[in-house]
Amino acid sequence: MLVQRNDSIILTLPSGDRQLQRFERNAGFTMLMDGDGRVSIRLDSLTLRPRNANGQGTTPVGATWAGRAGDARVNAMHVTGGGDPAAELTAVVRNLLPRLPAGGIHARMTWADTSTGDIRVDVFRASEHRTAAWSAGVVSQRAGSGVLPVLVREDFEQLGDGQQGGRKITMTSQGRRSGTYYLTTDGRVSGAQLDDSVAMLISIPDTRQVVPTMRYARTIVRFIPAPHDESE
Repeated sequence: MLVQRNDSIILTLPSGDRQLQRFERNAGFTMLMDGDGRVSIRLDSLTLRPRNANGQGTTPVGATWAGRAGDARVNAMHVTGGGDPAAELTAVVRNLLPRLPAGGIHARMTWADTSTGDIRVDVFRASEHRTAAWSAGVVSQRAGSGVLPVLVREDFEQLGDGQQGGRKITMTSQGRRSGTYYLTTDGRVSGAQLDDSVAMLISIPDTRQVVPTMRYARTIVRFIPAPHDESE
């Protein structure tokens, strides 16, 4: 599985000036799923541009996330290894697969889910409440194969705190995620594109400084099937 994530962050400084930051992550994952829907996702490679985009000196190659496909809980994916850099990637990993209803889906079907739980957002340990509306389209051709598009529109709120430069910082945010997953006729996910728009307010209690921030992100996922003997 290949994942490309592009982020644009606009900070409003105390002077009123705006500062634009851009960074890109390209990652390779191996995903295994058993017949009961249990999922294991291992990070095989990670490239950051600029190289220090996550503020860390190392990348968490080898970190593994485990969970169950379709689990709507905010903290459904649990990571082993990789430290803080892996914890920060969990917000991306948890959205690599669509959350489908247990009974399966069909064309023009709609469903919804909602959840509250703890997550990691960059340097912040946060609580998130989210509500998502899902819908299936109709089978169409994509890259020469028939696929069923699954659309999601999700609204979320986050509240958290963290440390930066030895100082406590707090965060509140409201955001929206919209995207499309593409399912093959045999039920596999062949690709996805997700777009996030988040309004965040970062505060430094010691100095009473407040930094309004806008964040835009696009995640593109491409699934590469494993050889048959490795996917069993």
